[in-house]
Amino acid sequence: MADRTTRERSRPADDAYTIRQYDSDDREGVLSLYETVFGDTRGGEAWFDWKFADNPYLPSVPIWVAEREGRIVGARPSLPVPLSVAGRRELALVQVDPMVHPDHRRQGLFTRLAADVYDHYRSRDPSVVVGFPNEAVKRGLEKLADELSLDEGVVAPFTEYYRIQDPTALVDADGSTPLGRVAGRAADALRPGVRRYLAARDHFAGATTEGRVERHSGAPPALLASVASRRTSPDATAVRDEPFFSWRFRNPRYDYSTYVLRRNGASVAALVVGEQRDVPADVVHVSDALPPVGGDRRDERLSALLGRVLADRADADLVAAAGTTLPRSVLASHGFVATDRFPLSRLAATYWFSARPLTDRDVDDWVVNGHRLSDPDGWNLSFCELEVG
Repeated sequence: MADRTTRERSRPADDAYTIRQYDSDDREGVLSLYETVFGDTRGGEAWFDWKFADNPYLPSVPIWVAEREGRIVGARPSLPVPLSVAGRRELALVQVDPMVHPDHRRQGLFTRLAADVYDHYRSRDPSVVVGFPNEAVKRGLEKLADELSLDEGVVAPFTEYYRIQDPTALVDADGSTPLGRVAGRAADALRPGVRRYLAARDHFAGATTEGRVERHSGAPPALLASVASRRTSPDATAVRDEPFFSWRFRNPRYDYSTYVLRRNGASVAALVVGEQRDVPADVVHVSDALPPVGGDRRDERLSALLGRVLADRADADLVAAAGTTLPRSVLASHGFVATDRFPLSRLAATYWFSARPLTDRDVDDWVVNGHRLSDPDGWNLSFCELEVG
């Protein structure tokens, strides 16, 4: 276990970088860094304010920045999300979008930013750090394994599921080269067969359940909270209450709609669907499935809702789901392919789920409320948690 005492990190004598917590005057500098590193501002000021400034769970914005000569050259953004762990509420710090300006890399800024965030919060709430790193960020975190308590936590692949409805939209070529033209023609030839295959999958999925499907614009917080409360997850998952939904589904990068199954006057199941804005392809996310757990009856109800979603989104290029909240069997029955299965295991980028305790105490076995959080099977996550990134 790493030494929990605060320590001064070695820095070169001529170090001109200041590592500090974000303040409101840094917004333009951080957005500019987003554009430099990622090629966009991820939705601009409205998105930034929703994600960080308007987040209701901490009084201050949990972003750390690296500053040099008055310019923001690095940032480690995080945002708080409430978790339910076997019914006990814990506040998690979701870490997203680590950034260092290309002109300031290999100066140890990634390490210093990550470690300073940990130092600040290990003696206060939040008590959990969660992330969904890509392979490069995962390797960077593993170098800090002792300091960031990674050995006491969990790092596991995070599976996504894709229903590819139009292969031509996924050809990453403009047709200007011979290879691009060949790829485009191949995808175009596949499209009719893909449509027929998916139609057959939907027909045989054929979930028939009593009730009526209603579609709502947006994501009504009270309605979603009511459906979520029908059955709570014993595993670690986002707290799905009305305040959370009120904030969560105001993400301006998506247009949300909600499908609800009503039976005998009660709302018994729901899917929240998010359509991404300002992306080249028409991409639809199954952003949440409610209630978050259940048995065969829940699976049948979610399959019926998913069938309606897919009928309404037949012209979308791609429909995606993630995690464990929507059962793998339901997704497979509707033609979704998992990123941990061939062929997507060879083609799709690997994303990971990581979580670790955030504390100044020694942790030999990470157990919260009798629930072992170091076990990857002890988490029940979806785009509900991932999409906040």
